[in-house]
Amino acid sequence: MSAHTRVSIVIVLLLAATASGACRRGPAIDTTQVTAVAVTGSLPTEDPLAAAWDGAPEYPAALLPQDIIEPKLMTAGAARVTVRALHNGDWIVFRLGWDDPTENILAQTGVTSDSAAIQLPAQAGSLVPDPAMGEAGKAVHLLYWKALWQDDAARAATGQDRIAALYPNATTDHYPFLANPAAKEEMARRYAPADAAGNPVTRRASTSAVQELVAEGYGTTAAAPSQQALGHGAWRNGQWLVTIARPLDEGPGMARLTPGQKTFLAVAVWDGTSRQAGARKMRSVWIPLVLQATAAR
Repeated sequence: MSAHTRVSIVIVLLLAATASGACRRGPAIDTTQVTAVAVTGSLPTEDPLAAAWDGAPEYPAALLPQDIIEPKLMTAGAARVTVRALHNGDWIVFRLGWDDPTENILAQTGVTSDSAAIQLPAQAGSLVPDPAMGEAGKAVHLLYWKALWQDDAARAATGQDRIAALYPNATTDHYPFLANPAAKEEMARRYAPADAAGNPVTRRASTSAVQELVAEGYGTTAAAPSQQALGHGAWRNGQWLVTIARPLDEGPGMARLTPGQKTFLAVAVWDGTSRQAGARKMRSVWIPLVLQATAAR
């Protein structure tokens, strides 16, 4: 083999190694803030696996157990959530990613639904409310995705029944109120108290997998006046990737997001295997959020 041939082979191998390294390169990491990259056209509002996400820097958000108020979560779960964001001047979409060895969708004995949420200050400004669900006079806007709601929407579209999926051999013998229709409302209050009380998580005004809520501290959570949020989760190889999207401006009482300006967000995760629900969750502190300025229209 000639010296020229050996040099050519070395060059080819170096180029191949460089190309391979470029393919394996991970996302750009930003540990200072979540940057919502300005893009044109449609957004991957319900596609956490879209190629568009490759151009968004990733923020690694550390998670803490909710150990402030009962029912507390004292055992640590997921260590962090990665956050990416895109916006097109009209909508913003976030993508959350976290490790979870088990996919929990249908709530059943000893298991709840995997869930995630994004929290935003309802009012603009540098003085953010308490990250623990806001405080009196300083509301927060919550975008709450639940694997169970996503499954409900999918089953409704195909005419499937969740009870049949959980208990394939079950059958309905008799509903007591069928014998006395006048007693149906009273029985609903007795056997479905959360729905009868207007629980905002039980009585949802949208079929989206994401529910919008507002709160001014623990125990004040209520359905938001607008329910436009969209989202979709995909569980792959022990990891959830979930998109949560909403318009930049949804009107009074809702967080208004403006390109070129800075605000904040916080994230939370519920692990179904660990029976996490309600206040039992993993949460972050406030994280700076910046929306890149868009080109003049």
